[in-house]
Amino acid sequence: MFSFAYDGSINGDWVSHYAVQLAGAHPDRTLRLVHVRDGGVERARLAEKLDRLRLECESQGVRLETRLLEPKSSGRFETLRPALSEGPEHFLICGTPPLDQRRGGLRGTLAERLLRELYCNVLAVRVVQPGLLGSPRRLLAPIDEQPEGFRSALPFLRLFGPQLTHLHLVLIARVGRGRLHRLSHEHGERLRVPGLAYCARVEREIAERLGLGARVMDAQVLVSDRVDHEILIAANRTKSRLIYMGVSERGRAERLRHGDPVEQVLRESTCDVAVYRGIGG
Repeated sequence: MFSFAYDGSINGDWVSHYAVQLAGAHPDRTLRLVHVRDGGVERARLAEKLDRLRLECESQGVRLETRLLEPKSSGRFETLRPALSEGPEHFLICGTPPLDQRRGGLRGTLAERLLRELYCNVLAVRVVQPGLLGSPRRLLAPIDEQPEGFRSALPFLRLFGPQLTHLHLVLIARVGRGRLHRLSHEHGERLRVPGLAYCARVEREIAERLGLGARVMDAQVLVSDRVDHEILIAANRTKSRLIYMGVSERGRAERLRHGDPVEQVLRESTCDVAVYRGIGG
């Protein structure tokens, strides 16, 4: 099942284009929209928005199902959760709220709770370029050297697959600033070796599971003290239209100490950003 947590906002309207495109690549070709009637949008206006979305779904051969929920005093997450299907075969897309200097791009939001607490494949999207209409085609995917490989990225990447023309993988080998300034070229190249081997493994996995080949994919490994900075530079250099990155699995204390690249990328990116948590790779 492919669900869309829709808040009725303009940003939600932009995210809805991604929802339709990805639902169209799902075997069910059904988009299940769930909305909490929390007063954020008038009922007549909501009906107009849903009519527009229904027409878009019809044009893409996607069936739209809607479920409107009355809010609970315990909050929107508690209202939404019983209406959402959980399990590795289920998908959910939602939007990130407008940037708030006090809160951050993802931290403390409903999107963060959905990413961290739901047991299904979740994608939170920040739209910067609404004119793409949910079809970015050129993706930049930052990757980490994790034992499970790139598998958590595969569920949603599989749905993006039919529209992809370019998939750029980037791995940043992080070193401290002081060490970076003293790093010789030879030592830097040695630090890149494990990352290059890991990227080759990820490329093979993507080719085997998704059928994407060398004409679509490329990979690079960088050594830097600022992961978020290198991601943003790589997105500009590759002309990527969507940065596709996993939610940070670091603990809160570690995120405060080292910073959270997801937060910085959400704040500073000039292209769309999609933050995923996949469990069904």
